[in-house]
Amino acid sequence: MSNSGSTKKLNWQEAVARLARERTAAETCVALLKKRGDAAAIDRGALAYGEAKAEYDGIIAGLIVALAQKAAPASLPDIEARLRRGIEKREAFCLSVQALVPAQHEGEKGWIEDVVKSAVGPLVDAIKAIWLRGRDDDAQVRKTIETQLEATAWPEFAAIKPGP
Repeated sequence: MSNSGSTKKLNWQEAVARLARERTAAETCVALLKKRGDAAAIDRGALAYGEAKAEYDGIIAGLIVALAQKAAPASLPDIEARLRRGIEKREAFCLSVQALVPAQHEGEKGWIEDVVKSAVGPLVDAIKAIWLRGRDDDAQVRKTIETQLEATAWPEFAAIKPGP
């Protein structure tokens, strides 16, 4: 089935940018949590962030292996399922942080609402774009994609500083 008509086909750079957006969204929520949350909220947030991070770690690792083998990931449906779970977990985490933002800080609250509204479909398309492109290109292009993917990996919760 081709991706024609009004649907735009993603290139790997756009795909990596979408994964980087997910990382930035998660980091922003952690920074706000550390700024506004009490110890119990931060502990709960660390667990929620860790669960979402684990899903994204699996996605990135699977794509890197696929690029190295110049093949499709072992199971694209598995990677798509991981992506859906990762988005759901990141969204739930960011929603819990949103509850900590007082009404007088509507700018922060509005940004979190935008962050929560990730579209699963475009991210699934992004994942497909990465591995499809990696199968057909030379080793240098695959290595470039791998390096860009590694840059989208989420940092450990403890490494993220509280927001200003």
